[in-house]
Amino acid sequence: MNLKTFGVRLHAVGPDTSKFESPFGGYAVDASEFPSSNTEGMRGIVTAQIEANRARVVVVRNSRIYIGTLFLLSLASAFIAVCSILAAISQLFPLSALTIGRGLGAAQWGFGGLLFASTCPFLWKTAKKMAHPSVRFDRSDVQFNLGTRKAPIQLSMPWDKITAILQQRVGNAQQFTVQASDGSYVQFSSYTFLRPKKVARLIAERTGLTIQKS
Repeated sequence: MNLKTFGVRLHAVGPDTSKFESPFGGYAVDASEFPSSNTEGMRGIVTAQIEANRARVVVVRNSRIYIGTLFLLSLASAFIAVCSILAAISQLFPLSALTIGRGLGAAQWGFGGLLFASTCPFLWKTAKKMAHPSVRFDRSDVQFNLGTRKAPIQLSMPWDKITAILQQRVGNAQQFTVQASDGSYVQFSSYTFLRPKKVARLIAERTGLTIQKS
């Protein structure tokens, strides 16, 4: 059977393909012929790529549009909560006109008002927490600026001191932990950054480490 009839073509790959000649007129190569990532040449390529990544100064922070949207949703939740409570009160009074139907309507409006009332502070606190954090990557280290504007948490980690990048799921959020050789560590999650894995990936690219899931 001629493989050319089916549009199949084998290309020569690798350093020495003469001993892998195929009867169909092409070449194949064993995986062992490719250079290992542990060879000196490959280590040099990886090191050069890491140095190139470190040379680019990058600052990561949450989108101001996203933060503003959270604040607006919080205010909208408060407004809807007030309107729902007023609607519930209007269903209850006057008491002389109260019926089972109006009572059920008041309960529904009241329950909805409580839900929106609880959503309002959650969104407001989340927006405040995510408005301040940022991470700066430069040639020498990574600089974390976390916490809030009134209570900032700042820590710098030299690239050669970072030993591990861990990822785990905590509740409904992805949490990442960056550990250093001196015992210090930094934790951030999807409640800190909108895209926390992007931050972890940028650190991995500049250290040559892999993100370990636990």
